[in-house]
Amino acid sequence: MPVGLIIPPSLILSDERFFTHIGVLRVAAVLREKKIEVDVLDLSGVANYPEAVCAYIAGKNKPWFIGITATSPQMPATARIAEIIRNFNPDIKLVLGGPHVTLVNAARRQEVERNVLGRADHDLQRLAQMFDCLVAGDGEKAIFEALNPNGPQLIDADDRRSPLFLTSEELTALPFPARDLVAMESYHYRINGAPATSMIAQLGCPFQCGFCGGRESPFLRKVRVRTTESVIAEMRHIYQTYGYRGIMFYDDELNVNPQMVALMRAIATLGKELGIEWALRGFIKSELFTDEQAEAMYEAGFREILTGFESGSPRILRNIKKGATREDNTRCVEIARRHGLRVKALMSVGHPGETEETILETKDWILAMRPESFDLTRITVYPGTPYFDHAVPHLDGVWVYTVNGDHLYSRQVDYFKDFIYYKGDRGARMGLDSFFAFTDELSAEDLARLCRETERELREKLGQPYQTDVPELQFGHSMGQGLPDFILRSSTAPT
Repeated sequence: MPVGLIIPPSLILSDERFFTHIGVLRVAAVLREKKIEVDVLDLSGVANYPEAVCAYIAGKNKPWFIGITATSPQMPATARIAEIIRNFNPDIKLVLGGPHVTLVNAARRQEVERNVLGRADHDLQRLAQMFDCLVAGDGEKAIFEALNPNGPQLIDADDRRSPLFLTSEELTALPFPARDLVAMESYHYRINGAPATSMIAQLGCPFQCGFCGGRESPFLRKVRVRTTESVIAEMRHIYQTYGYRGIMFYDDELNVNPQMVALMRAIATLGKELGIEWALRGFIKSELFTDEQAEAMYEAGFREILTGFESGSPRILRNIKKGATREDNTRCVEIARRHGLRVKALMSVGHPGETEETILETKDWILAMRPESFDLTRITVYPGTPYFDHAVPHLDGVWVYTVNGDHLYSRQVDYFKDFIYYKGDRGARMGLDSFFAFTDELSAEDLARLCRETERELREKLGQPYQTDVPELQFGHSMGQGLPDFILRSSTAPT
C-alpha cells in the first residue's frame, strides 16, 4: 500500500521554513527501509495549502494510506486537510499521529485513572470521528500497525510496556530521518551565518514543570539516549550528504545525558576530522549546567544555548515546579558567558499566581542578565500538561489548576478551530490573539496586554527587534502537472 505523509502548516509561526520535522521523516525512513513506497507532502509555510491538498489527492487514482502529524497549534489546519481528503476520496485510510493526539490520549488516561471522564475524553472522541486511526506515542513501529486494514482505531505506543515503545537501543538502531523527502534547500535557518538543519540525539525530559506538555506521557517523559557513535554517524551523514555544518539539537535538555561531555568531545573530534568548524545550538537545563559542560560545548562548536528560565519570580518558579531557582538561572548565564556561549532566555507569563509584580520581576531579571536573545511566551493550557490534566471544573466551561494556594484558570479550547497563538506579537497582527488562561489577579486580557507591553519594552531596551515575517509560499498548479518539488517529494520502494 502506498503511504503518504503530510506535514501541515503552522499558521501561527512567523517563519515555518526554519526547521525540518524530524519525527515524520524518521517514520518515512523506516517505511522505506521496509521497501514501502512513501512520499511526503510538506505544507510548511504554504499559504494556499487547501489547494495543494486538493491537487495531491486528485493525483491519486487508487485507495491508499495517509498519515498526518500535528501539534496542538496545527490542529485547525489539520482538520481542514482531513476534511478535504474525506471529500475527495473517503476510501483513503486517514491516520493522525504526533504530539497532539499523544497528549490528548495521555490526558484521557489520567481521567480514566481518576474514573472521571471529561474534556480529554471528549477531545479524543472527536479525533476518532475524523480519523480512521489514531497513533499515540512513538510512530516508528506503530506505523506498521496502522497500515493493517484490520488494526485498532487507537494504537497506544505511549506505554512503556508496549512493544511499540522505543528503547534507547531501538532508537539508536533507527535509520536516519529521510531528509531527502523534503526540500532541504527551502529551509533557511542559520547558526553563526552557516545554513543549518535540525536533529535529535535523545528523547524525553524527566522534570516536573507544570506547564510542559507530556509530563504524563512516557513518550515525552522517559529519557531515551542514542549512543555517541550513532549521533556522530548522523552528523557525518548530514554534512557529507547535504553540506550542513550548522545543526540545531532539538533534544529537550542536552545535559540530562550523563555522557554529554563525552559526546561534545566526540563532536569536536569529528569536526577536526572533516576539517570544519561546527555551528551548533541546543537546549540545556540551568541547574545542571557546569563549567565542564560549557567548555566542552564550546569546543564542539556550540555558540548558543537555549534555556527555559521561564520566570524571574521565585514564587512563580516554585509554582511551576521548575526545579531551578533564580540563583541557579543567574549562575547558568554566568557559566555560559565565561565560556563564550550566547544565551537565549526562554521566558513565559501566565502561570498560577502570576501578578503584575511577578511579571515585573521577570522583566527586571532579563534586564539584569541581558541575554543575547529571548522569547516571552504566554501560557496556553495544552492536554498533557499538569495545568490541563490536573485541573478540575470551576464555573461555566472554566477549569482551575491549584498549586501552593495559587490558581490558574483556563477556558475550554476547540482545537479544531482555535488558533492558539502563544508567542510574540504576530498573533495580534494576524487577528489570532486568543488567550485562554488567567489568574486570580490578572484576567486573560490583562495577561495578553502585559505580555505584549513587557516584550515590547524588553526588545527596545535590549535592541532585539521582533523577527520580520517571512513571505508565505504559494502553491501553483495546472492540470497535467505534478506538484512542485518544494511541496512534494516521493520515494519509490527500494529494490
